[in-house]
Amino acid sequence: MRFLNGFILIGVALFFISIGGLLTGNRLLTEPGQAVNPYSWLLYLAASVLMLINGGVSIWNAQQHEKENPTAPEKKQESGKGEEPQTKSES
Repeated sequence: MRFLNGFILIGVALFFISIGGLLTGNRLLTEPGQAVNPYSWLLYLAASVLMLINGGVSIWNAQQHEKENPTAPEKKQESGKGEEPQTKSES
């Protein structure tokens, strides 16, 4: 779940849409009144593959960035316990 991004989700959705188009003879992929394109499911499948590749590249890029630039947890400096912050007082 850590690397589940929008590209992966859209790619999976497009994959299921393309399979649905293949199983229904592309009637699922056309608007009413349009001519049925026999290859439209391939367009959705190609778009799905491109989105999945893009998602994979972004995951790989994030992992490489983490390996090159490990971030240590930042430590907050406390200004002495029990002391109140110094304020300017008017004389």
